[in-house]
Amino acid sequence: MLYREIQPTLALTRFVECYWILENDGSAAAAQPERLLPDGCVELILNFGERFREHKDNGQEERQPQHLLVGQMTRPILIRPTGSVHLLGIRFHPGGTFPFFRIPMQELTNQVTDLEALSSEFQKDLVRSVEKGSPLTMVAAVEKLLVERVRHCKHDARLVSLVTKIVQHGGQVSVGQLARDAGVSNRQLERRFLLEVGIGPKLLCRILRFQQIFRAVDRADEGWAAVAADCGYYDQAHLIRDFREFARQTPALLFENTSALTESFTRKHRVSHFSNTPA
Repeated sequence: MLYREIQPTLALTRFVECYWILENDGSAAAAQPERLLPDGCVELILNFGERFREHKDNGQEERQPQHLLVGQMTRPILIRPTGSVHLLGIRFHPGGTFPFFRIPMQELTNQVTDLEALSSEFQKDLVRSVEKGSPLTMVAAVEKLLVERVRHCKHDARLVSLVTKIVQHGGQVSVGQLARDAGVSNRQLERRFLLEVGIGPKLLCRILRFQQIFRAVDRADEGWAAVAADCGYYDQAHLIRDFREFARQTPALLFENTSALTESFTRKHRVSHFSNTPA
């Protein structure tokens, strides 16, 4: 699999973390499913290859839609390519999707939704704009469409500021302090996050703290206790609890069986943390 990321223009950095391309040069289906973990982001994916199959908790498989929106995840998704892979993805910052769709984002949490069901017009415009051309040409076409669309979008600059702080601190912030900074109650902040981000601020903090583990493992030479401390966990038991909830595996098992695709969709190597976002 060939995976690469392309950064958005300045006009979209409030909303989009990056665009990504995933391709393979053959048509062989994967024998084992890939495990994708919660990362605090929503992904819009245009699929110009074969559809992926998703493994469900009941052991069944079902084909994903051709073009889809993956909402906030609080548990892993197991997917398997069935042939040629040619994906173009838009990775939104937490809260960055809401201005484009204007629907309660909590309704999409842990859901893989057919893009046509959300906005058939938006899907047609996206697909039409990228039907031909190189990956860079396709991304440029998507950018042009998103920039035009965002001109008519309203967004809450205060929420952007709060989410930026959470992302930049790897989830190690006080939700109570965030509410005080915003001049709202904890309950009001929770409702706002559910509406625009898809999950509450406390859960977002936990997911982003969990994601820091994938960087910390490369820095720590003293085992999981050192990793837990580095990422702000009270102890190793709390770290293992998050692995069981967000990965449905123990740390040792996950890292033993990790794949290049799984790692590509963690925050281990991400550099775009609202770094170009205007104040």
